[in-house]
Amino acid sequence: MAAWKSIRITKPCKLSIKSDNLIVANEEESFRLSLSDTDSIIFEGNNFTLTAHVLTALAKHKVATLFCDKYYMPQAILLPYRQVALGVEVIKAQIVWSKEFKSELWQLIIEAKILNQSAVLEYFEADFKYLGRYINSVALNDKYNFEAKSARHYWKELFKNLKREQESLDIRNQALNYAYAVCRSMIARDLSVAGFNCALGIWHDNQLNPYNLADDLIEPFRPIIDIAVKKLLQNTQEEFLTPELKKELILLFDKEYVLYKGGVSTIRKVTKLYIADFKKVAFSQRAKYINFPTISIEKINECF
Repeated sequence: MAAWKSIRITKPCKLSIKSDNLIVANEEESFRLSLSDTDSIIFEGNNFTLTAHVLTALAKHKVATLFCDKYYMPQAILLPYRQVALGVEVIKAQIVWSKEFKSELWQLIIEAKILNQSAVLEYFEADFKYLGRYINSVALNDKYNFEAKSARHYWKELFKNLKREQESLDIRNQALNYAYAVCRSMIARDLSVAGFNCALGIWHDNQLNPYNLADDLIEPFRPIIDIAVKKLLQNTQEEFLTPELKKELILLFDKEYVLYKGGVSTIRKVTKLYIADFKKVAFSQRAKYINFPTISIEKINECF
């Protein structure tokens, strides 16, 4: 059975491991959580006590673990190492990726992202036709930077007067950044489990970024997250990211509105399938065979 639980830890507590269960305790109460059923854990703030034994157990059970600072902004991801260490053949394949393969793959990733952005704008009855001319015009390696051109129009249409910033206190930015960070941690975890070195990217190549490959592969998922975030924000009067809203953002990863290879599923499940398919493409270096997630517009209203 696949792990499915997402856990947020927000209050001061001490964590320990007992019989492959995570014990979360404070002065008032204690909880036992099965690691085999846990897909992800988010630590918010810094009032926690945990040992190397706990971290090792989380990695062993392939739990996507995200650490946030006192402002609840994501700061670090814990990834399983053993799978990477044993995946020598995968890393060898990564190292010899040709320039042509990476250029074509990045072209396809950006096309998929723009296609999903167009679907989001159409759903919200915004100007989506402007993006239509870009979808089939993206060059190898996105040579003409259609990603940035599309983004300028997309954000202007999706959220009025929004300036996309990582440190912004605008609730729209906060919600988007929080949800992106959770998705990024899931993809990074799935890549590590599959044997990839996340630092070796396709287009992203920042020497200080250990998640370059995850940042490449997350791109088609961003509009899929955007549509859910906007739906959630339409139903709230909050000005800042509250604990209840963060809970709702985590739950969106279990909403069935993502189309992948002809079936409807959740972001949480699709990231695993996506990386499994990407692994095949990584060995063959035949980028055209990669599959990308899209949005089931029919299911959106049922889910939100």
